[in-house]
Amino acid sequence: MLPLDFSTSPTRSYERLGHRIQQAISSPHVQKKQFVEVRPYADESQDDWRRLLADLEETSGIRIQMLESGVIRIGWREFPDC
Repeated sequence: MLPLDFSTSPTRSYERLGHRIQQAISSPHVQKKQFVEVRPYADESQDDWRRLLADLEETSGIRIQMLESGVIRIGWREFPDC
């Protein structure tokens, strides 16, 4: 059995949320689309979500959309209207 590496394992709620979003974004399929759609889990803190979204919105090139379905779309590339 391999020992657990707690140095790289997120332990706090906000860090776990950030880790989950980072994992979703790193998918090759998502990288090709330039956006990811996520839905908060019932056990995730709404305060952590607000903090994460505020942090992302302050990042140049990131766009956040809150969809009516409760899904949050995080995009990092906008295409001009043609």
